[in-house]
Amino acid sequence: MTTDKTKVAIYTRTNQAHEGVEKQLQELRAYCEANGKEIYAEYVDEGVSGMSMEGRHSLQRLLEDAKKQEFQEVIIWKINRLARNVLDVMSIIHKMDSCGVTLRSIMESIESSTPIGKFALQMMAAVTELELASGEDDRYDQQTC
Repeated sequence: MTTDKTKVAIYTRTNQAHEGVEKQLQELRAYCEANGKEIYAEYVDEGVSGMSMEGRHSLQRLLEDAKKQEFQEVIIWKINRLARNVLDVMSIIHKMDSCGVTLRSIMESIESSTPIGKFALQMMAAVTELELASGEDDRYDQQTC
């Protein structure tokens, strides 16, 4: 039996191991269920900063699987879970684009398959970087992740 469902990867990240990722995973799974998306794999980086792509083994595996075209879309909870600086966000989007993979943020309701979507992701990445630089990031992580 074949399925017409879009095959997706879920990516989550938290700064501190004790914060857990269960809330993000629950919301991402529910989104996929509600939107008829088949989850290929879940990639979780727990206790890792989003300031650099270094040391984020699950993100690196996700990018390798994107090259192999294992899925068509990557679903994230929020852009700040993907990366904390504009250059990394754009690098990740570029790598995914070159593999024909779309990035979708469910909390911001934006995705990378259109010029407007890419622009919105760039702006959200800039806001995320600004929040981190201004100290707003600490309050966010303590309350929601």
